Parts: sequence; C-alpha cells; structure tokens
Amino acid sequence: MKRLTCYGVTVALLLTMTLAGCSEARNELEVTGKVTLEGEPIPRGTITFLAADGSTPVGGGVIQEGTYTAKVPPGEKIVLVLGNKLVGQEPEFAGVPDSPMRNKYETLTDPAYNAKRLSPLKATITDATTSIDFELEKKVSTRRR
Repeated sequence: MKRLTCYGVTVALLLTMTLAGCSEARNELEVTGKVTLEGEPIPRGTITFLAADGSTPVGGGVIQEGTYTAKVPPGEKIVLVLGNKLVGQEPEFAGVPDSPMRNKYETLTDPAYNAKRLSPLKATITDATTSIDFELEKKVSTRRR
C-alpha cells in the first residue's frame, strides 16, 4: 500500500510539472534564411536576435553552409552574426606531446556584427515573417549606431 501511495504521488507530481510547462510556452516563431559574406555563404557560425528594447527573450540558431533556422520571439530585433570557417587542426593542449587534436576555426565576420551597439543588422519579426536573408560586408563602420 505504501508503495502504491508513493507511485501515485510521483505520477501526480510529474503530471503537474508537465502541465505547468505547457502553460508557459514561449511565443516564438521559426525564421529561416541565408547569411552571406561578400556574396559567399558563411560556412558555420551563429545568428542571434536580440530585442531592440530588451523586452523579450533572445532567439537564435546555428548557421551551417550559409543557412540558418532560428526560434525568435516577435518584435524589433538587433541581429548578431558570428561566422567561422574550419582552417585545420591544432593540439587541444599546446606543448603537450601526443595531445589530442581539435578543429581550428578562423573568424570571418567583422567584430561589429557580434556587438549589440555596433551591429548594423536589424529585423522586424511578425507572424508573417518566415524568411530573412542577411548580406554582410567584410568591414563595418564602427560608428555608434
């Protein structure tokens, strides 16, 4: 009998947690698109959508071969992009004989594209938004925007 009561309490607790999680679903929309640098797809990286006024959570996704898919709350956004390319291998522990190797990446994008106060990239996300492409330049003016 004691075992049955513990089982019932556990099931009730799990059900309550599940239902509570369902009621707190975030209002996010799926946005896809392409990210290029001087016309070439960014091999890999990240894209982040920050609320311009800080009122909603951050959204974002991974860039693979110039394409991204992101979950983003609606609103006015400042967009950050960090683009990288694989340039080879390097020891995981420098100076250690027989160190395992890891991938070595080189940053392709201007640092301004990954700074909220400097990024020139903007987007408005609405229920009708499904795709937004971004064309980046090698160098960005570092004037405050």
